[in-house]
Amino acid sequence: MKKLAFAVVALVMLGNLAKAQRPDLPGALIIDIGVNSLSNAPDNINTNTFQSKTVNITYFYDLPIGNSKFTFTPGIGLGLEKFSFKNNYSLESSFDANDELQVAPILLSDNLTNVLEYGRSKLGANYLDIPLEFRFYTRKNQYARGFRAAIGGKVGVLYSTFTKYKYQDSNGDNHMVKNRANYGLNRFRYGVQARVGFGGFSLFGYYELSDKFDTPPPGGENTSNMTFGIALTGF
Repeated sequence: MKKLAFAVVALVMLGNLAKAQRPDLPGALIIDIGVNSLSNAPDNINTNTFQSKTVNITYFYDLPIGNSKFTFTPGIGLGLEKFSFKNNYSLESSFDANDELQVAPILLSDNLTNVLEYGRSKLGANYLDIPLEFRFYTRKNQYARGFRAAIGGKVGVLYSTFTKYKYQDSNGDNHMVKNRANYGLNRFRYGVQARVGFGGFSLFGYYELSDKFDTPPPGGENTSNMTFGIALTGF
């Protein structure tokens, strides 16, 4: 939470600086900072919502719809998701005798010895996203000012997944283990999103309509994700 609060303060300061020295560029760079909540999570996988974060970095471009206060706004960006697991669980992937991927939750204490204390265990998923929004602005000629609201959706392609966990051994030495592998996540995702705000600040929400896993761990056949948080406009 301290890191998240520091990031928010830093982005607000950068946003104010960008407003004071705003470049004459089309479109806007928007940074979303949110928390994740899994619905229908796999067996033995419980997440800490406020440690499970999303950061979206997206470039949007407004296309006015006639002479109205509405725009069609496509974008392109990166979606960086992390899910923090409780109770010292992680995910493990392997291939069976038929060369088919198998994904299952594992208890870290079953694989590690001489552990004094466990730290955080996380699953990371990084996407290339294409969002599409319809927006309403109260000031149609000054998009960066006044009230605005948007509704739309986005599709994304997964390009990287990993697990990471930390622990301290009986000698007091700290360790961090990061594994990059195929953890059965759906390669493609899609969902709906909305945002509402004023000036360079807004609130956003995203609900994933696609299944989180293509090869699900036990109990994860219908897992999906919901994200909500704040958004800051960079320029």
